[in-house]
Amino acid sequence: MKDPRNPDNYVGRARDFMLLCEDQKALADLNKALQLDPKHREALVTRILLLGDLGRKEEALRDCTQMIRSYPGQSAGYECRCVVYQSMQKLKEALADTDAALKINPRSLKAWQYRCSIFVNQGDSPNAVKCLGKLIELAPDNATHYHVRANYYIKSKEYDKAIADLTAGIKFHPGEFEPFIMRADVYKAMKQYEKAIEDYSQAIKLNKFRAGHAYKGRAECYKALGNASAAALDLKQSQTGETVYR
Repeated sequence: MKDPRNPDNYVGRARDFMLLCEDQKALADLNKALQLDPKHREALVTRILLLGDLGRKEEALRDCTQMIRSYPGQSAGYECRCVVYQSMQKLKEALADTDAALKINPRSLKAWQYRCSIFVNQGDSPNAVKCLGKLIELAPDNATHYHVRANYYIKSKEYDKAIADLTAGIKFHPGEFEPFIMRADVYKAMKQYEKAIEDYSQAIKLNKFRAGHAYKGRAECYKALGNASAAALDLKQSQTGETVYR
């Protein structure tokens, strides 16, 4: 080691050890870094992650508290502690930490993501949808947030909203076939069979090897439109395609 008095060197080596799954060596280096600088931010964050992976949750929580005390004007300590609490299924405490993090930094993507995951875990759909709306506001080019919110709208049969979200997501990632199948399913539920057929066809074009669901859905649309021969052909094709698409 070039400079044994520099805690950054121990943190760097600890991360290398973690990549090699040599956790005890990594932990020893992180301990040394924090002996040299008890408030070293990256050493605290890395040790929190490592202790959590090792199942030493109470020790991870103590490091989170140390980080909150050392950096009272930053949200990172609360965000780290939220993750540990979630892993312990202490969702009330985790949610309180997202409140604290967002009070410091209302635009923290991590805090909103963690908050959303808590509501998803709790089965609280209305609040999950609200959080997804905030995430879309903060990161409007993240297609995943649109797709997840669309799933909620589909479940509540708010089909127009689902279509809007899926269309927005497709705009950012037009090469992914799953959103086309999702949107096709919604169009089929709305009895807009021509639009559904168009989306199923695009999904098949993008990934014909995993298009079992798309062929089946398109067959149902053809049948509803009275095209029995096309429906029979797609139904036969669906037997050979993989049906899992998401």
